[in-house]
Amino acid sequence: MSGKKTLSYFILFFASILCAYANVNTVDSLINLCNHHLDNHENEWAFRVEVELDKQIGNSEINLQYANYLSVKAALASRRKNYTAQEEFLNQYNEVAKKMNSPKLIGTGLIGNASYYEQFGDIKKALPFFLKALDQFKEIQDETQIAYLYNKLGLIYYEDQDYNRAKTYFMASFVLFKKHEKESNLNAYWIQNCLSNIGLCYEQLKLYPKALAYMKIAMAYCQTAPFGRDRPIGVIKTNLGVIYSYLGNYTLALKNLREGIETCLDPKNLEIGHGIESLIYLSNIYTQINRYKEAQDCLDKAKILIYEEKFFSVFDVYYPQLARLSFATQNYKEAYLAQKAFSFYCDSIDKSMEKSTFSGQILLHDLEKQKMENKLLQHENEYRSLQIQVGIGFVILFFIIIGLVYYNLQKSKARNHQLEYLNSQVNVQKTDLEKLNSTLEKINQNKSFLIQSVAHDLRTPIGNVLSLNNLLEEFITTNEEAVEYNKLIDSSCMLALNIIEDILDQSMIERGKLNLKLEPAEIQTLITDTTSLLQFKSKPKSIQIVYKLDTPLLVKIDSDRIKRVLINILVNAIKFSPRNSVILVSQWQDETTCFISISDNGIGMNQDLLNHIFEKNTTSAREGLEKEQTIGIGLSITKSIVEEHGGKIKVESTPNSGSTFYIELPIGTSV
Repeated sequence: MSGKKTLSYFILFFASILCAYANVNTVDSLINLCNHHLDNHENEWAFRVEVELDKQIGNSEINLQYANYLSVKAALASRRKNYTAQEEFLNQYNEVAKKMNSPKLIGTGLIGNASYYEQFGDIKKALPFFLKALDQFKEIQDETQIAYLYNKLGLIYYEDQDYNRAKTYFMASFVLFKKHEKESNLNAYWIQNCLSNIGLCYEQLKLYPKALAYMKIAMAYCQTAPFGRDRPIGVIKTNLGVIYSYLGNYTLALKNLREGIETCLDPKNLEIGHGIESLIYLSNIYTQINRYKEAQDCLDKAKILIYEEKFFSVFDVYYPQLARLSFATQNYKEAYLAQKAFSFYCDSIDKSMEKSTFSGQILLHDLEKQKMENKLLQHENEYRSLQIQVGIGFVILFFIIIGLVYYNLQKSKARNHQLEYLNSQVNVQKTDLEKLNSTLEKINQNKSFLIQSVAHDLRTPIGNVLSLNNLLEEFITTNEEAVEYNKLIDSSCMLALNIIEDILDQSMIERGKLNLKLEPAEIQTLITDTTSLLQFKSKPKSIQIVYKLDTPLLVKIDSDRIKRVLINILVNAIKFSPRNSVILVSQWQDETTCFISISDNGIGMNQDLLNHIFEKNTTSAREGLEKEQTIGIGLSITKSIVEEHGGKIKVESTPNSGSTFYIELPIGTSV
């Protein structure tokens, strides 16, 4: 025993004594200490703790502590190979579990019974306990114990050479242990164990690449995961060596086997039996590649260890390998003697145990078959009961349907007459509606034509008034009052022309005759020219319009229509912005699109207003901050013009935080 483990024991032991003086339950501490030594196969120290534990337990009541005590006593008896005492403690444990009516304790007791018989290789008696324990833990949904039992059943199927079914159980066990990986470091051991077992199943199925992949995953996990016990790296390495030999890679096979054997034969790893078997397999590989001296050295070392450690069970692989090596070296007498020794060894095996194991293998299938037959019988009874219920239901439903059919037949004649009358009325109304729609369409066309004619006729006199007003401006420069009137006339005429243009555009949109005149235009110049036209509206409110423009860009657009789009948005921005504020007009582009944004710091819009702002005849029209009026169709026209260009328009706004309109025009028709 190393000094480190001795120190660990004394620390835990004296801690338990201090707990006793502090009126803390010492029994639990001693039980944990004993289990710690048992997990690490430190039997001598576990027996020493047992002495103190027996003193402390006294006449305990029937409780969880006493159950744990009995479990430890059974494990200690097993280490002493006192199987009678082990069985007695297990029976006492089961009685306590039943009295406490604890499903978890009952399940644990069943596992103890199964393990008791398993240590003798009596699967016939062990298997029913494993299956009952599985049912018990499934009932209380203890997934960690379910995972443990899946692993056990996988091992049984593996011994029964049903490798596909064994693999299924190992995979199910892996999934559950992985799910609870962080709950206990011990679960990490079982995770790598499941991965290794899956690899072994693939090895037996001769799917060596898959076997190698799972064994490598197990090795990587084993080297990094936080383990609650010693890492079985030696075992995994020897398994890797075996798989590499099947794949014909003898270099890696020998390397992994030698490294794994060295680790397994270290007494502290408790894997000497596996190490001896791996030595024999290493001898077999050396024999295959004609390195007979090394093969003999491996067998000699294995034989010494068999007698030293009393692992006589591996003679079933030792003698066949000795025979193979002797035959390969043409030592036929030695080969004969090895084969004879193997036959003698086989004859000396307890036949009743062999029969029991074989019966256990058959029992596994019989038990599952019986469970399945019982389940099928249960389902069959349920199915027959359901058939009777469905049959009665169909009879009742049949009479109900007949009654409904008869009732409906009685009413169908009257309904048919009524439907015929209604259909005739519908046809008359349909004819009337078609006539009304035709008349309404003509009225709408006449209305649109009338509006367009009136607007067109109004545009000429208003334009004349604007021209005359511009001439008057040259003669009234000295009279400030006259200058103000002149500016008022100018702005009124511009507003009237803007409204007329909106009306004309709306009329043409309704008639589907908004024909665009696409010509090359420099977009930055168009923006600056448009904003300069609106100085008469922005200056009175001391609103500054600033630009942030990209490099010059020529795009085929209808300049007048796009100018109308910019005017409508800028007029709204001025209308709803406070005095002394700033309106930012930005323009940028990428490979396919020209972007224009107009941002103000005005009153903004709520979500309800945003939802309807581009609609025709919207109710979202509202007065400006200084009672400016609007007819409410400008943004609807704006949207139609942009979309007619193949572009998009959208708006972002927050109440009292301003609005930003975004215009996207395609550059697919760039010049």
